[in-house]
Amino acid sequence: MDALTPDDDGYAAMLVKSMEVQDPRDRWKHTGEPPPANGPEDYGYHHASEPVTAKHLRPRFTPIALDDVTISAEPVSLIDGILPARGLACVVGAPKSGKSFFTSDMLCSVSQGALYAGRKTLQGAVIYLTGEGVSGFKRRLVAMRQHRGIEGEGVPFYMIENVPDLGSEATDLPQMLAELNAFIAERCPEGPRAIVLDTLARCMGEGDENSARDMGRLVARCGAIERHFGCLVVLVHHVGKDPTRGGRGSNALNGAADVTIMVEKSDAFSTVRIEEMKDGREGQEWRFRLAPFDLTATFSDGCAPPSEAVENSTCVVEILSQPGKSQLRATNANPKPPKGLAGDLLKIVRRAIEDAGTTAHGSAAVPHQTRAASRDDLKRYCQTMAWQEGAEGNSWRAQLSTNLSKLRDGGQIGFDREWVWLIT
Repeated sequence: MDALTPDDDGYAAMLVKSMEVQDPRDRWKHTGEPPPANGPEDYGYHHASEPVTAKHLRPRFTPIALDDVTISAEPVSLIDGILPARGLACVVGAPKSGKSFFTSDMLCSVSQGALYAGRKTLQGAVIYLTGEGVSGFKRRLVAMRQHRGIEGEGVPFYMIENVPDLGSEATDLPQMLAELNAFIAERCPEGPRAIVLDTLARCMGEGDENSARDMGRLVARCGAIERHFGCLVVLVHHVGKDPTRGGRGSNALNGAADVTIMVEKSDAFSTVRIEEMKDGREGQEWRFRLAPFDLTATFSDGCAPPSEAVENSTCVVEILSQPGKSQLRATNANPKPPKGLAGDLLKIVRRAIEDAGTTAHGSAAVPHQTRAASRDDLKRYCQTMAWQEGAEGNSWRAQLSTNLSKLRDGGQIGFDREWVWLIT
């Protein structure tokens, strides 16, 4: 019997029959790739589904002519120049850097429709899911609403004391979407502007954040959330062993994020820096500090105090500067040349840039027409010139990261994930 062709009457029926599956994951689970972004059922839904029929064959790959491409009238920014209105944002920082304080404060401005650090916001509901330090996070939210003077005003900022499993093969994403659908229909029918997942590690479930496949699965499911609600998804993530390389785990996350924001803590304040942004200016920096806030008064005015002593203090965010171009961080106009390991490293940076530097780096973070050396070339020069000879593995990488940061804080160099350059 000859094979059917697209012109034969039975071709469509044969095509549908060939796609019949009992579990939607059968379409992808043997491929080694994350599931396709076609709906919750493609993200680990376990229940048997009806067989695929012609009505399910929605067009997904329709070409659009160049002259027919249009720009959406939807808002572009959630926070002008800082966060997009849709997509995936990552807030990365070391433990105790203040990244959760920062994220909740920044997005509370969105729920209020208030300026954030001098930037306009797109007002709307924010849903914050947290899986770490829930009792402490509640104290922060109470302090935040008191500090901002918004108690009793119905500001649409909501917390959930749990996070979904987005990294395991089995996932509760469909349940989360269903529960949020019901909540949104009742409380904020216009939908959320942002959904925060704090932290990425808690959202991995049994998945491994060092696995490209598991991280890819999480990224794909974040994409499903973004498309389902038409909002921005924000991941709060821990920094890796080398802070200059961004978030911990597989770099599958780096390429997927529309914006990556780094939070670094110093003694007196924390610095926020936009490390990477697909459609905006990288290198913007601003500062905040965590100011102590006493919650003792919360238990007065007719509210019965707790039977046992509780922690009544927390912190609130105070913005110290507005986002702007990366500035020299030295306190003196003419900083002293660095000494020790940092001084030796600066000599190697200069040598690497002189010998192997290029202006054709394609990085928006490097100033225009500035020569920069790649991180790989710098490491090679460090080894050739015997910098930290004897140190190995993680110890060597930690020393390199620490001393690069010292040079940047001193205003001698700038760097991003791939390049290092001199500040002149």
